[in-house]
Amino acid sequence: MDRHILFVLLLAVFFLFTVVIFAVIGEARLDVYVAVFTIEYLVLVEILRPRRKFMSPLGLDPVALGLVIIFGLIVTRKVLEILVG
Repeated sequence: MDRHILFVLLLAVFFLFTVVIFAVIGEARLDVYVAVFTIEYLVLVEILRPRRKFMSPLGLDPVALGLVIIFGLIVTRKVLEILVG
């Protein structure tokens, strides 16, 4: 099987199970979903590593770079909430 197809299928299955599990336990915070989706995406990229034409200077594809930036913003916001509040 092509690694790209395997990557997409596994990512869809992981995301589906994540959403189902979080729905069952009643999780409704978007930041938790984004954090777990980011981790799942980056793990699958490292395991299967489908090559992309466009790479950032950090060696990340545009999707991974965007997810890491959003993840960093979420973590920064949570840290500020803890320090200020």
